[in-house]
Amino acid sequence: MRFIADLVHEKKQLVEKAEAILNEAEKAGGSLTKEQERQFNRYTDKIKSINESIDEELLNIRTSEPILITPQKAVSPIEESKTPVTKAVSKSFRGMFYGNETVSLSNNGFHSMDEFLRTLHSGRADNRLINASMVEGIPEFGGYSVPEEYGAFLMDKSLENEIIRPRATVWAMGSETKKVPAFDGADRTNHLFGGISGEWLEEGQTGTRKTAKLRLIQLKAKKLACFSQASNELIADGMSFEEMLAGALIKGLGWYMDYAFINGTGEGQPLGIINDPALITVNKEDSQEPATITYQNVVNMFSRLAPSCFTNAVWLANPSVIPQLLTMTITIGTGGAQIPVFREESGKFTLLGKEVLFTEKCPALGAKGDLILADLSQYAIGMRKEIALDRSNVPGWMEDMTDYRVIVRVDGQGTWDKPITPKNGATLSWAVALEAR
Repeated sequence: MRFIADLVHEKKQLVEKAEAILNEAEKAGGSLTKEQERQFNRYTDKIKSINESIDEELLNIRTSEPILITPQKAVSPIEESKTPVTKAVSKSFRGMFYGNETVSLSNNGFHSMDEFLRTLHSGRADNRLINASMVEGIPEFGGYSVPEEYGAFLMDKSLENEIIRPRATVWAMGSETKKVPAFDGADRTNHLFGGISGEWLEEGQTGTRKTAKLRLIQLKAKKLACFSQASNELIADGMSFEEMLAGALIKGLGWYMDYAFINGTGEGQPLGIINDPALITVNKEDSQEPATITYQNVVNMFSRLAPSCFTNAVWLANPSVIPQLLTMTITIGTGGAQIPVFREESGKFTLLGKEVLFTEKCPALGAKGDLILADLSQYAIGMRKEIALDRSNVPGWMEDMTDYRVIVRVDGQGTWDKPITPKNGATLSWAVALEAR
């Protein structure tokens, strides 16, 4: 254990140095110099290496028996802010927070999620239940901390039904606010990403020095609370607590995160695609009927998608758009043959060769955002590891119901601050929508 303590101490020093570079850059205008970028990358590479070493040591001391953990002392915001932020190895809970898909997680001594939920439901004192206020990173929450093993189950099951998070770039957040570096490359008329330019040089000719700039994106964990009820009578009759409550929480978490990632205002919630500053809104046709989508609309939208985003781009559409897509055709030849634009194969829908994902979280037909074309890998999501669960029988006292509240913290926003201006042609973006009709 002394070896792990040494690694943690070394990691803490590196994090402080990396934070100092970001703070210095922010004071100077928000961009890292070339030397600062080099040092920052060197520190983060070392931190990643130390994290891997710590994981290896922890694997050596873990057992298959239930793992008992003691309440952790709440830490100050200053100490908490020094926890490093790293891009997730994968979108699963283990991949996000441990970089290892096989790492064992704490269950606080419970043998199943159903046992944990029943213990919480009973209201009896149990030393395996840990107050959320005692857990590092969530001092302001009520209720109890969900053991990591069952928190991972909730988040991973939710991920299976979500649209945005599986395709976005996910960052594991170690503090309330973290800055994610990104290139500042909105104007490409004279150079590429944030000052990078190329020149053809004759022998002995001196090139023009350019300084690449990094833009700092700030993710601030927002609190999402989902509420559900459980029937005391059904619980008493032996119905699985996990089936009744966990299923509802999984659906709620996924639905509200997806909705915010698409529609969020950025005020107390993630900044959604529809309100993103880099979103390009394509005009409708002059003579277009209300609440319609035409072939020219989708062609115009596709033409405004940045070519670098073609590979990962998908369409997001409200189900009310389906009749418009099913009747959309192209007339070919003098015989007037009609070729459908919207296609389906093995249950997968495509439009202009790109997958179409139908979701009620998009606005209805006729509103801005009823059809969106986006490269979701350009959307950044930050997630905290801690999950809190609380119960109360006051709201459902007359109906013999118990109310539950689960709280997670997450943020999201696009990584572009504006559409790019290419060397030639109109502005382009990672996200394109059709204006209201």
